[in-house]
Amino acid sequence: MDNFSHTSQLLKKISGKPDEKAFKELFDRYAFRLVRFANTFLNHHELSEEAVSDVFFKLWVHRETLVQLENFEAYLFKAVRNTALNYLEHERRQKSECLDDLNVDVIVDRISPEISMITEELRLAVEKAMNDLPPRCKLIYNLAKVEKMRYKEIADVLNISVKTIDHQVAIAIKKIAEVIRDHLDDQNSDIPFTLLLQLFVPSDTF
Repeated sequence: MDNFSHTSQLLKKISGKPDEKAFKELFDRYAFRLVRFANTFLNHHELSEEAVSDVFFKLWVHRETLVQLENFEAYLFKAVRNTALNYLEHERRQKSECLDDLNVDVIVDRISPEISMITEELRLAVEKAMNDLPPRCKLIYNLAKVEKMRYKEIADVLNISVKTIDHQVAIAIKKIAEVIRDHLDDQNSDIPFTLLLQLFVPSDTF
C-alpha cells in the first residue's frame, strides 16, 4: 500500500469515529517533517513542536471534516506555515513571509535512497551546495525534491507563483550540476553525469 492510500485510510478511520490510535499514527507519519518545516520560520525547535501540536489539535477537533480535504499533505504544510507565522511578532512575520531569512537545512540522504551509493566526498559537496543556496531557493527546493511536493502545492503553501518556484528550482539544479561536473572532472570519473544529477534531482514532482 502506498503512502497516499495509507494516509487516506487513516483519515477515514479518524473522521468516522474518535480513533485515537489512527490519529497517533497519522501524527507520527508527519510530525518530524512538519517540525523541520516550522523551524525554517521559527528557528526554535520547541516552539516548532508546539506549532505542529497546535495544528494536530485543531485537526482532532475538526476530525469529521478531514475526508473532505483534497490534498491532506499540502493542507498540513500550509496550516503549519500559518501557525508558525502567527507565533511571530509583526516585524518578524513580515520578514519570514518574504522567504528571505529562513533557517532551512537540506539533507540529501532523504532525496533518493540510491544516494548512499555515491562517494561521501560528492555527497558532502552537493549537500554543502544545497545548504549554501539562498534561503528562499533552499526552502523551495527542499519542498519540491525532499518533501516531493508538486509545484502547485508549494505555490499554495507559500503563497507564491508556480513560475517563481520553477525559477528557484532551476537555480538550485544549476548549482548542483556545477558541483557534480567539477567532481567528475577532478576524479576523472566515467560515471555518467546525467545519472548522478538524477540522484540529486528527481524529476517526478513537477
